[in-house]
Amino acid sequence: MTNSTDIAVIGVGLRYPDATTPEEYWRNIDRGVVSMREMSPEQLQAAGVSAEMLADPAFVRVATTLPGVADFASEFFGYPPREADTIDPQQRIFLEAAWEALEAAGHPVRKDGPVVGVFAGSAAGNYSAALLAAKARESGLRAAVDDLELTVGGQADFMTSRAAYKLGLRGPAVSLQTGCSSSLYGVHYATLSLLSGECDIALAGGATVLEPFRGYRHQPGGVLSEDGYCRSFDASSTGTTYSSGVGVVALRRLDDALADGDNVLAVIKGSAVGNDGGDRLGFIAPSPNGVADVIAAALRTADVPAELLRYVEAHGTATPVGDNIELIALTKAFRATTDKSGYCALGSVMSNIGHTGPAAGIAGFIKAVHVARTGKIPPHPTFERPRDPGILDDSPFFVTTGAERTTDADRHVLVNSMGVGGTNAAVVLAAPPEPLRAPAPRRDTVRLVLSARTRAELDQQSRRLADALDEGEFDAADVAHTLRVGRAAFTERRVVTAPAGRLAAALRMPRPPAVRTERSAPRRPVLVLPPADGTPAPLVDALADGLRATLPELADVLTGPAGTLPDGRFPILVGHGEAGRERHLVRLPEREEEVADLLDEALTAAWLHGVEVDWAAAAGRTGRRVALPTYPFTRKRHWALDRLPAFDGPLLPAAPAAAAPTAPATGEAGVLEAELTALWRELFGLDTIGVDDEFGSLGGTSLLSVQMVLEIQQRHGVLINIHRAGGSQATIRRLTTIVHGLKNGAGLGDEEVDPAADGDGALVDADLQIPLEPLAKETAPGRDVLLTGATGYLGAFLLDELLAASKGRVYCVVRAADEAEGMARLQAAARKFDLPEPDAARVHVVPGDLRDIGAVVRAYRGGELATRIGHVLHCAAKVVFTEPYRMLREDNILPLVDLLNWMRPLGIRDVSFISTVAATAPAGADGQLMETREQPLDPQLGGYGVSKWVGERILERADQDGMRVRIFRPGLIMASSKTGACNDKDLIWFLLASGLVVGARPVDDRGMPVSPVDVLARAVAELAVSTRSVGRAYHLVDEISPSLEDLFEALHEAGLPTRTVTLTEWQRLVAVQAKATGSKVLSATALYEMEGHELDEAGVQARGWQPWLRRSGLSPAVTGEQLRAGLAFLAQRAEDIGVLLPELAAAAAGTSADPEEDK
Repeated sequence: MTNSTDIAVIGVGLRYPDATTPEEYWRNIDRGVVSMREMSPEQLQAAGVSAEMLADPAFVRVATTLPGVADFASEFFGYPPREADTIDPQQRIFLEAAWEALEAAGHPVRKDGPVVGVFAGSAAGNYSAALLAAKARESGLRAAVDDLELTVGGQADFMTSRAAYKLGLRGPAVSLQTGCSSSLYGVHYATLSLLSGECDIALAGGATVLEPFRGYRHQPGGVLSEDGYCRSFDASSTGTTYSSGVGVVALRRLDDALADGDNVLAVIKGSAVGNDGGDRLGFIAPSPNGVADVIAAALRTADVPAELLRYVEAHGTATPVGDNIELIALTKAFRATTDKSGYCALGSVMSNIGHTGPAAGIAGFIKAVHVARTGKIPPHPTFERPRDPGILDDSPFFVTTGAERTTDADRHVLVNSMGVGGTNAAVVLAAPPEPLRAPAPRRDTVRLVLSARTRAELDQQSRRLADALDEGEFDAADVAHTLRVGRAAFTERRVVTAPAGRLAAALRMPRPPAVRTERSAPRRPVLVLPPADGTPAPLVDALADGLRATLPELADVLTGPAGTLPDGRFPILVGHGEAGRERHLVRLPEREEEVADLLDEALTAAWLHGVEVDWAAAAGRTGRRVALPTYPFTRKRHWALDRLPAFDGPLLPAAPAAAAPTAPATGEAGVLEAELTALWRELFGLDTIGVDDEFGSLGGTSLLSVQMVLEIQQRHGVLINIHRAGGSQATIRRLTTIVHGLKNGAGLGDEEVDPAADGDGALVDADLQIPLEPLAKETAPGRDVLLTGATGYLGAFLLDELLAASKGRVYCVVRAADEAEGMARLQAAARKFDLPEPDAARVHVVPGDLRDIGAVVRAYRGGELATRIGHVLHCAAKVVFTEPYRMLREDNILPLVDLLNWMRPLGIRDVSFISTVAATAPAGADGQLMETREQPLDPQLGGYGVSKWVGERILERADQDGMRVRIFRPGLIMASSKTGACNDKDLIWFLLASGLVVGARPVDDRGMPVSPVDVLARAVAELAVSTRSVGRAYHLVDEISPSLEDLFEALHEAGLPTRTVTLTEWQRLVAVQAKATGSKVLSATALYEMEGHELDEAGVQARGWQPWLRRSGLSPAVTGEQLRAGLAFLAQRAEDIGVLLPELAAAAAGTSADPEEDK
């Protein structure tokens, strides 16, 4: 059943990596071909990559290749060589693809034919940029900007108008610039133009050509993958890969297409476009709500419920932000009409060809057309494991790695495209309906007409058609029909006459009598009828009527001998006269059945000699168009860059950070170094301190740090943070570099902010490859839990919640000489945090040091754990934010590896890992921390964050062969929502207490991800045993991240007021008070790194545990009363806090802070 608003897809033209025809493209997709490949040094050097860049280990050599990117059919389109050189390859290839799409549709542009419009988008071209740069170098910037030829040849605005000009398109010519969604926007507006009657056929598409540049320097935390591959929705993906491509489709109103016998590839049932508006984290960040709204609107417009969709061609950029937001948006849109899960296939052609920018939407659309047409769901290459299994499991989708096929005649396909800037598009496709028009009548003899500009191109066309006939299942009569109504006529013409089974052979051997070839000139036909005496008039009249109806430029109708005719005439003699090379004799039919064949013979002969034939009139109401090979362009190289000097620019590596000097500093830096050396000697009371002695090894404390920072600020006017200078590894030499840089406006430099400085990068790389034992095939029989870190703050609450959530044993690894001492430590931790004492009948202590965990668990009670443990919850870690990675790995990495290497040979598969949001990296410029397993290494993580990041990566390796891994990432762990119990070592309480001491709060609106410890612990205990949590990462924080200023405001409302000051002033006030009092709490606050990721209040994605929160009725939000209760808890129990907040301490103890008042 069709609707009046249905739009048919009737033709495709394209150029994508490894494909110059739709058939090649679809074949590659069906076979799962990945077109991203490593380039040779010669290829890269030819693309302008310098030797220095090739030697850079961060340079990614993998790229795609667009076939024939430098070549152009300039003569075919009438461009002189010089002008062709100035046209950007995007415009040139789009022009060729547009021609091919119309030919594939069987609708060449004719002056009196259908009105054709074109809607497309492209990007700024690298080729044109290089030409402009060369022009600017040669003649100056003004000359380059004023060069009209370069402007018209390079700007995206002129791509559609160039196609309209050269192809003779009289409908709208619209350029769309919506980034990555430009070409699918083109499809949407092309359909609207068709439905409004602006045009009869519409071309839609896009173009992106990155050449001449290839390869790129990988930037950690960027959107580009580190290995050059684009693995959409896969856990191993590290980002997207930019690629080149051009795609164009021809569209027509379905009713017209069916009536005209068009080859309908698929049907557009509906489409929608829209922008995310302000509902997103930043300009380049997508919004799940905005994307979902567009998808839902497309489904409504199409009147297609989500249940009918069998495949979704997603945008699929392979970035953590894009993939997860798109999957969430798709799920939300589908859930409006269905609650089914796992029924609809999901894929993205970006895994095959990379991200083709403005041509990405049409690339996916053309793939989706193939799925809708054939019912074949192609494999999703490079896919092994979902990036976030939980999101996929909860969705209507599955990703297929092998080819599948659906026979559902009512199948529908959705195409989704997301543009940077929030401009989204979605299109719903359906399978093509059965043809309504009758096929062309079959005859014993078939006549094919072919034409080209040159004889060489005509011969090439004949060979390509022969190959197509051999490979495909074509009806010969419909092939003949398509060549007549669906191709433009050129000077070199050929008629092939043979039985259907011998057409291919005749095409390959184009010789008489089966094949006639002529170089034609325009001629007008003259019909010469026989005298009326004795001739069977009805058959002659039928022939004559047929010729009159199909020869629109018939010059004359004569009776009897033709005589002498004017030049430029082609006589068609009916039943009398002599045949000749410049005339055609139609023998008189003996039977009525012969009339049609004789008429066909006469028309093909006349056409061969330059006569215009109305082939549509000749076909009547029969004949179907079929997809045949398009014009064999003769292309020549048009690459003006060949004549230009070598270009470099964007491919040069960034200037390396200056290495730390090994010789004594000189000049201003030398004076500064001497002053800092004197300061250190004064503070430490030592006369022998050198410039490379480390702060920690000299006995440096937090109070000494504060004194040093304040002295530097007073003497040099800059405020530094000792942590950014290496913490306990800070040296005079490094401080000199930092202070000198800050005084001269140079900032810290890469060395000081890189957690991999001082050789840690090599150590991180080595630890990522630490060998893991093979995983046993059989699963261990144990059902109990092994918990590490149970005496810590979170660990104590975890133990309490694990006992409440299960009935089995909990084995706790505790640093102790024996089990009794270990139990005493567990009981002490419970008392410290106002928790019930552990049940000794169910809690079993595993005494030992975490650094020797492998030996400890193997030796415990003669190997008891091997048969009892089924799940390991690893919470233990050294939480120190001021130390580099190498100082933390023995506590945070090596024990984890030892645990895994004990578990794996035993078949203990379940492991839950307490990580941190500090192990995640902001996604793009908008700074959102995505709730995904895969995370890039952020240069600003710090040693603790890096250690957790490395731990997560090791666990990724562990779950690749069958371990069941769960990652839990807390943020700032706040006081118990029930008792106010909190950790006296957590810096957030130092910050709050310090603010109350100085009576001020800082102006700082950056989000701080928080959650109460009891809510967090219960969530881990319950989610860890859920099968739906396997493979997932959870951000166990409030979705709305309050700022430090918000927390102070909450305390203000709870009766603890503060005034507002600037951040710099607040730190100064705290530092002065720290120096005056010697308080460790104030010192730690004064040294705290207050600069960092600028997360807004929704900067941490925390959707994963929302269903659990709703079921449990708990909230992760922190109130002012909870904050006050936490501070009171600490003021009463932690002396360092109590002396700073005596009123709170006294209130908690039920006494007054004033001794006289107590009396």
